[in-house]
Amino acid sequence: FRLDQWPQIKPTSLPIMFINVLIALLLCLAHTTLGQTAEAQQEEPPTVPVQTGPMADLFGQELHALQLISETQAELVAFGTSDVLQHADVVGIYFSADWCGPCRQFTPELVTFYQKINEKKKRKDKDRKALEIVWVSRCKDWESFGQYFATMPWLALPFEDSLGPLGESLSNKYSVKSIPTLVLVDGKTGDVITKEGRTKIPNDKGGVGFPWRSPVSNLARNVVPGPIRRMIGAIKKKFINILRGMVGMKPI
Repeated sequence: FRLDQWPQIKPTSLPIMFINVLIALLLCLAHTTLGQTAEAQQEEPPTVPVQTGPMADLFGQELHALQLISETQAELVAFGTSDVLQHADVVGIYFSADWCGPCRQFTPELVTFYQKINEKKKRKDKDRKALEIVWVSRCKDWESFGQYFATMPWLALPFEDSLGPLGESLSNKYSVKSIPTLVLVDGKTGDVITKEGRTKIPNDKGGVGFPWRSPVSNLARNVVPGPIRRMIGAIKKKFINILRGMVGMKPI
Protein backbone atom coordinates (compact mmCIF):
# COMPACT_ATOMS: atom_id res chain seq x y z
CA PHE A 1 0.00 0.00 0.00
CA ARG A 2 1.00 3.63 -0.39
CA LEU A 3 1.64 5.73 2.68
CA ASP A 4 -0.01 8.80 1.19
CA GLN A 5 -3.24 6.81 0.99
CA TRP A 6 -3.09 5.96 4.69
CA PRO A 7 -2.26 9.23 6.44
CA GLN A 8 -3.29 7.83 9.83
CA ILE A 9 -0.36 5.40 9.75
CA LYS A 10 2.94 6.94 10.67
CA PRO A 11 6.14 5.48 9.16
CA THR A 12 7.61 5.06 12.63
CA SER A 13 4.75 2.75 13.66
CA LEU A 14 5.15 0.38 10.68
CA PRO A 15 7.82 -1.92 12.20
CA ILE A 16 5.68 -2.44 15.34
CA MET A 17 2.61 -3.12 13.24
CA PHE A 18 4.44 -5.68 11.09
CA ILE A 19 5.80 -7.41 14.19
CA ASN A 20 2.28 -7.69 15.63
CA VAL A 21 0.95 -9.07 12.35
CA LEU A 22 3.81 -11.57 12.18
CA ILE A 23 3.16 -12.74 15.74
CA ALA A 24 -0.54 -13.16 14.96
CA LEU A 25 0.25 -15.22 11.86
CA LEU A 26 2.66 -17.47 13.78
CA LEU A 27 0.11 -18.05 16.53
CA CYS A 28 -2.55 -18.92 13.95
CA LEU A 29 -0.19 -21.33 12.20
CA ALA A 30 0.74 -23.00 15.48
CA HIS A 31 -2.91 -23.39 16.45
CA THR A 32 -3.76 -24.94 13.07
CA THR A 33 -0.83 -27.36 13.23
CA LEU A 34 -1.68 -28.49 16.75
CA GLY A 35 -5.32 -28.96 15.76
CA GLN A 36 -4.36 -31.11 12.77
CA THR A 37 -2.00 -33.19 14.93
CA ALA A 38 -4.68 -33.76 17.57
CA GLU A 39 -7.21 -34.71 14.88
CA ALA A 40 -4.76 -37.14 13.30
CA GLN A 41 -4.11 -38.73 16.68
CA GLN A 42 -7.85 -39.12 17.28
CA GLU A 43 -8.42 -40.70 13.88
CA GLU A 44 -5.52 -43.14 14.22
CA PRO A 45 -7.01 -46.60 14.86
CA PRO A 46 -5.99 -48.36 18.07
CA THR A 47 -3.23 -50.90 17.64
CA VAL A 48 -3.79 -54.53 18.59
CA PRO A 49 -1.30 -55.81 21.21
CA VAL A 50 1.13 -58.45 19.97
CA GLN A 51 -0.58 -61.84 20.02
CA THR A 52 1.11 -65.14 20.86
CA GLY A 53 0.05 -68.76 21.21
CA PRO A 54 -1.38 -71.52 18.99
CA MET A 55 -4.28 -69.43 17.68
CA ALA A 56 -2.03 -66.51 16.70
CA ASP A 57 0.31 -68.99 15.00
CA LEU A 58 -2.67 -70.32 13.06
CA PHE A 59 -4.52 -67.13 12.07
CA GLY A 60 -2.03 -64.30 12.46
CA GLN A 61 -2.27 -61.24 14.68
CA GLU A 62 -5.88 -60.15 14.24
CA LEU A 63 -9.36 -61.28 13.30
CA HIS A 64 -12.32 -59.18 12.19
CA ALA A 65 -15.92 -58.98 13.36
CA LEU A 66 -18.89 -56.94 12.14
CA GLN A 67 -20.28 -54.44 14.63
CA LEU A 68 -23.63 -52.75 14.03
CA ILE A 69 -23.54 -48.96 14.20
CA SER A 70 -27.15 -48.51 13.08
CA GLU A 71 -30.04 -50.59 11.81
CA THR A 72 -28.64 -50.48 8.28
CA GLN A 73 -24.90 -49.97 8.78
CA ALA A 74 -22.05 -52.00 10.25
CA GLU A 75 -18.30 -51.59 10.51
CA LEU A 76 -15.39 -54.01 10.69
CA VAL A 77 -13.71 -54.19 14.07
CA ALA A 78 -10.28 -55.77 14.63
CA PHE A 79 -9.56 -58.02 17.62
CA GLY A 80 -6.33 -59.63 18.76
CA THR A 81 -6.51 -63.29 17.71
CA SER A 82 -5.47 -64.89 20.99
CA ASP A 83 -7.52 -62.40 23.01
CA VAL A 84 -10.78 -62.99 21.16
CA LEU A 85 -10.40 -66.80 21.00
CA GLN A 86 -9.16 -67.44 24.53
CA HIS A 87 -12.65 -68.31 25.82
CA ALA A 88 -13.49 -70.82 23.07
CA ASP A 89 -13.35 -74.55 23.77
CA VAL A 90 -13.43 -75.35 20.05
CA VAL A 91 -12.57 -73.17 17.05
CA GLY A 92 -14.17 -73.88 13.70
CA ILE A 93 -12.34 -72.86 10.52
CA TYR A 94 -15.00 -72.27 7.90
CA PHE A 95 -13.99 -72.15 4.22
CA SER A 96 -16.87 -70.69 2.26
CA ALA A 97 -17.89 -68.16 -0.42
CA ASP A 98 -20.95 -66.26 -1.54
CA TRP A 99 -20.84 -67.64 -5.09
CA CYS A 100 -21.00 -71.25 -3.84
CA GLY A 101 -24.54 -72.68 -3.80
CA PRO A 102 -23.87 -75.40 -1.18
CA CYS A 103 -22.21 -72.74 1.00
CA ARG A 104 -25.26 -70.49 0.90
CA GLN A 105 -27.36 -73.50 1.84
CA PHE A 106 -25.13 -74.65 4.71
CA THR A 107 -24.31 -71.25 6.28
CA PRO A 108 -27.80 -70.64 7.79
CA GLU A 109 -27.71 -74.17 9.21
CA LEU A 110 -24.29 -73.45 10.72
CA VAL A 111 -25.55 -70.16 12.20
CA THR A 112 -28.41 -72.00 13.94
CA PHE A 113 -26.06 -74.66 15.29
CA TYR A 114 -23.53 -72.05 16.45
CA GLN A 115 -26.14 -70.13 18.40
CA LYS A 116 -27.72 -73.25 19.88
CA ILE A 117 -24.45 -74.87 21.05
CA ASN A 118 -23.20 -71.63 22.61
CA GLU A 119 -26.50 -70.97 24.36
CA LYS A 120 -26.26 -74.43 25.89
CA LYS A 121 -22.71 -73.72 27.03
CA LYS A 122 -23.69 -70.32 28.44
CA ARG A 123 -26.11 -71.95 30.86
CA LYS A 124 -23.20 -73.86 32.42
CA ASP A 125 -20.39 -71.31 32.07
CA LYS A 126 -21.25 -67.78 30.95
CA ASP A 127 -17.56 -66.87 30.53
CA ARG A 128 -16.79 -69.49 27.89
CA LYS A 129 -18.02 -70.44 24.42
CA ALA A 130 -18.40 -73.99 23.22
CA LEU A 131 -17.64 -72.94 19.65
CA GLU A 132 -16.14 -69.93 17.93
CA ILE A 133 -15.83 -69.83 14.16
CA VAL A 134 -13.28 -68.11 11.95
CA TRP A 135 -14.43 -67.65 8.38
CA VAL A 136 -11.79 -67.99 5.68
CA SER A 137 -13.41 -66.24 2.75
CA ARG A 138 -13.24 -67.50 -0.80
CA CYS A 139 -15.24 -64.51 -2.10
CA LYS A 140 -13.89 -62.83 -5.23
CA ASP A 141 -14.13 -59.19 -4.16
CA TRP A 142 -14.50 -56.95 -1.13
CA GLU A 143 -18.18 -56.12 -1.72
CA SER A 144 -19.14 -59.79 -1.86
CA PHE A 145 -17.12 -60.44 1.28
CA GLY A 146 -18.96 -57.73 3.19
CA GLN A 147 -22.42 -58.79 2.07
CA TYR A 148 -21.82 -62.46 2.88
CA PHE A 149 -20.13 -61.66 6.21
CA ALA A 150 -23.26 -59.75 7.23
CA THR A 151 -25.10 -63.10 7.43
CA MET A 152 -22.59 -64.53 9.94
CA PRO A 153 -22.42 -63.92 13.73
CA TRP A 154 -18.78 -65.03 14.10
CA LEU A 155 -15.26 -63.87 13.22
CA ALA A 156 -13.39 -63.72 9.93
CA LEU A 157 -9.83 -63.75 8.74
CA PRO A 158 -9.12 -60.30 7.23
CA PHE A 159 -10.21 -60.36 3.59
CA GLU A 160 -6.73 -59.63 2.24
CA ASP A 161 -5.30 -62.46 4.36
CA SER A 162 -7.95 -64.89 3.13
CA LEU A 163 -6.93 -64.27 -0.48
CA GLY A 164 -3.22 -64.18 0.31
CA PRO A 165 -0.56 -66.62 1.53
CA LEU A 166 -2.22 -67.12 4.92
CA GLY A 167 -5.50 -68.26 3.42
CA GLU A 168 -3.64 -70.54 1.01
CA SER A 169 -1.56 -71.94 3.89
CA LEU A 170 -4.68 -72.79 5.90
CA SER A 171 -6.29 -74.40 2.86
CA ASN A 172 -3.18 -76.54 2.29
CA LYS A 173 -2.79 -77.35 5.97
CA TYR A 174 -6.25 -78.89 6.16
CA SER A 175 -6.26 -80.30 2.62
CA VAL A 176 -9.34 -78.33 1.57
CA LYS A 177 -10.48 -79.69 -1.78
CA SER A 178 -13.96 -78.14 -1.96
CA ILE A 179 -16.21 -75.72 -0.16
CA PRO A 180 -17.99 -75.49 2.17
CA THR A 181 -15.47 -77.09 4.52
CA LEU A 182 -15.61 -76.82 8.32
CA VAL A 183 -12.54 -77.89 10.29
CA LEU A 184 -12.79 -78.06 14.09
CA VAL A 185 -9.66 -77.58 16.19
CA ASP A 186 -8.99 -77.53 19.92
CA GLY A 187 -9.27 -73.97 21.24
CA LYS A 188 -6.22 -74.32 23.49
CA THR A 189 -3.78 -76.32 21.40
CA GLY A 190 -4.97 -75.88 17.80
CA ASP A 191 -4.95 -79.66 17.34
CA VAL A 192 -7.40 -80.96 14.74
CA ILE A 193 -10.53 -82.55 16.16
CA THR A 194 -12.31 -83.26 12.87
CA LYS A 195 -12.26 -82.03 9.29
CA GLU A 196 -15.81 -83.28 8.75
CA GLY A 197 -17.79 -80.53 10.47
CA ARG A 198 -19.71 -79.96 7.24
CA THR A 199 -21.26 -83.44 7.44
CA LYS A 200 -21.31 -83.81 11.23
CA ILE A 201 -23.68 -80.89 11.87
CA PRO A 202 -26.55 -81.98 9.58
CA ASN A 203 -26.36 -85.45 11.15
CA ASP A 204 -26.26 -84.14 14.73
CA LYS A 205 -28.17 -80.85 14.76
CA GLY A 206 -28.59 -80.98 18.52
CA GLY A 207 -24.84 -81.25 19.04
CA VAL A 208 -25.16 -84.36 21.23
CA GLY A 209 -21.75 -85.66 20.16
CA PHE A 210 -20.12 -82.24 19.70
CA PRO A 211 -17.24 -81.74 19.01
CA TRP A 212 -17.10 -85.30 17.69
CA ARG A 213 -13.65 -86.23 18.97
CA SER A 214 -12.43 -89.69 18.04
CA PRO A 215 -12.15 -92.25 20.88
CA VAL A 216 -8.36 -92.27 20.46
CA SER A 217 -8.28 -88.48 20.74
CA ASN A 218 -10.39 -88.55 23.91
CA LEU A 219 -8.06 -91.16 25.43
CA ALA A 220 -5.01 -89.05 24.57
CA ARG A 221 -6.58 -85.94 26.13
CA ASN A 222 -7.31 -87.79 29.35
CA VAL A 223 -3.99 -89.62 29.64
CA VAL A 224 -1.30 -87.48 27.97
CA PRO A 225 -0.58 -84.02 29.51
CA GLY A 226 -1.16 -81.01 27.27
CA PRO A 227 2.52 -79.91 27.01
CA ILE A 228 3.55 -83.37 25.87
CA ARG A 229 0.73 -83.47 23.29
CA ARG A 230 1.87 -80.11 21.91
CA MET A 231 5.48 -81.28 21.76
CA ILE A 232 4.44 -84.43 19.87
CA GLY A 233 2.37 -82.28 17.50
CA ALA A 234 5.33 -79.98 16.80
CA ILE A 235 7.61 -82.95 16.06
CA LYS A 236 4.97 -84.46 13.80
CA LYS A 237 4.56 -81.18 11.91
CA LYS A 238 8.33 -80.84 11.45
CA PHE A 239 8.60 -84.41 10.14
CA ILE A 240 5.71 -83.90 7.70
CA ASN A 241 7.28 -80.69 6.39
CA ILE A 242 10.56 -82.50 5.80
CA LEU A 243 8.72 -85.11 3.73
CA ARG A 244 6.78 -82.43 1.82
CA GLY A 245 10.01 -80.60 1.08
CA MET A 246 11.58 -83.77 -0.31
CA VAL A 247 8.83 -84.04 -2.93
CA GLY A 248 8.75 -80.31 -3.70
CA MET A 249 5.59 -79.46 -1.77
CA LYS A 250 5.07 -76.34 0.35
CA PRO A 251 5.35 -76.75 4.15
CA ILE A 252 2.18 -76.64 6.23
